[in-house]
Amino acid sequence: MKKTLYILFLGLLSSSSFAQQGDGGLPYSKSIIKKVDHRLFSTPNIAALKAEDAIVDETKTGPWRFGFNNYTDLNFDNSGSWMELPDGGKLWQLFITCENALTVNLTFEDLKIPEGNELYVFNPEKSFILGKFLKKHIYEGQLGTELVPGSDVIVEYYVAPENRNVSKSLTIATVTHGYRTAGAFQEKAFGSSGSCNMNSICPDGDPIREEIRATIMLVSGSNGFCTASMINNTLNNGRPYVLTANHCYSNPASWIFRFNWASSTCVNPGSSPSFESLSGAVLRARRTPSDFCLVEITGGLIGGTVPNSYNTYFPGWESADVPATTSHCVHHPSGDIKKLAFDDAAAVSANGMGSSEANSQWEVEWDRNTTTEQGSSGSPLFNQAGRIIGQLWGGGASCGNLSAPDYYGKLSYSWDPAGSDSTNQLKYWLDPAGSIATFSDGYDPISVGLNELPLASINVYPNPSQGNFSVELLDNFSGTVRMKVLDLSGRIVLDETMDNKATYELNLANSSNGTYILQLSNNKVSVTKRIVIRK
Repeated sequence: MKKTLYILFLGLLSSSSFAQQGDGGLPYSKSIIKKVDHRLFSTPNIAALKAEDAIVDETKTGPWRFGFNNYTDLNFDNSGSWMELPDGGKLWQLFITCENALTVNLTFEDLKIPEGNELYVFNPEKSFILGKFLKKHIYEGQLGTELVPGSDVIVEYYVAPENRNVSKSLTIATVTHGYRTAGAFQEKAFGSSGSCNMNSICPDGDPIREEIRATIMLVSGSNGFCTASMINNTLNNGRPYVLTANHCYSNPASWIFRFNWASSTCVNPGSSPSFESLSGAVLRARRTPSDFCLVEITGGLIGGTVPNSYNTYFPGWESADVPATTSHCVHHPSGDIKKLAFDDAAAVSANGMGSSEANSQWEVEWDRNTTTEQGSSGSPLFNQAGRIIGQLWGGGASCGNLSAPDYYGKLSYSWDPAGSDSTNQLKYWLDPAGSIATFSDGYDPISVGLNELPLASINVYPNPSQGNFSVELLDNFSGTVRMKVLDLSGRIVLDETMDNKATYELNLANSSNGTYILQLSNNKVSVTKRIVIRK
């Protein structure tokens, strides 16, 4: 690692992307020109890394590695530059470069953000901003960040005037050099999966829109992609449990969970769709013979669950060892946007991954010219009723080998195996009441939330309308407000931000008749409301 000085010109651009991770906001360094400590990490041996990747990619036996981890110990005492601010606060900045990297992401440890302090991570142009990060986004002092496009990132820690003498800390433990993403859109692995993969918005996905909402992309170990799914429990309380594969496991405190990264068109879009992310989780249970891992998200929650603005769903499960008559999978192959796979025949019991337990997997062969790939590991397998029956362990399916089978660790073998306890079974967590249920249906927090709206916070009129609505913001809505409109399939129709407006004119005149979900959120509150277009 090399150390130099860099003249940093911040505030060059007046616009920036809405925060995709954190509570939103802008860094404090809007017009500061200052010499800032600059740390340079040289290019790793990319050829050797890709040779290793080729072996793992063939069998889906590990996360889809996109980056090389530089392990560091950068903190307030040995790096960065402090500066005084006019409001009496202080600002710490560190400029990091990963030579020739496509993306850079960071893992923080020993992170303390007292109330009033804020943390941001962004590129020099300020066109990609993560934050603001607050205490609620941290678990056990750890935080993982999303992938910042390009080779340069700036870390900024703001200390409020009243907190100058309050204990604070920060350690950047990992700087990940992203070396494997699509050149068409270098921020993520957008467009990197095989051409046969079916986007989740395609018509085949219409009957399974809830399962599509539930599936998320997972960043594990700071440098690998897997797929995961939210999963319901018998209390139907939105407890943020996530099911994935045990072979995707690393310390979940710094995991990143990416929601809604999906195309709005059946044909691949020309640029990356938007998404939202949460970071941090605690391990609840995992087990090798059925290759499952269950964690609970800890960071960025609202009311103990995933924010309604993320539009997620908690699918049910089937704990009985009953083959699906047909099955389907939602997944993120090669770290790409959300895709679909369908097996129109019955699942078969098998032991294709060499488990110590016979028949501990479901074997599927994909139809409709669909498949999975590396990065799909951990993706949920749903039966004909839309209930989870397993998670992807491995297999040889790909666009180049559509007839090769895939193998999913059976949920029935993960449920309550002999001799197990809370650390290696699902029943303890997903059936906390101790019922004798062999299945659970899904839980939709959006539908529940629509009956419990704080209607005094917003006023939408006329509703129904022919497509033009006036949205009046009241009470806690101030500052930067994000407005999203989704159709009932989960497709994002509109995604905009507005600053300090009391009333906003919402134009959906080009949208079809029907019911839509309007979501409004700022750094304090989130409200969801149904609106109806009737022409």
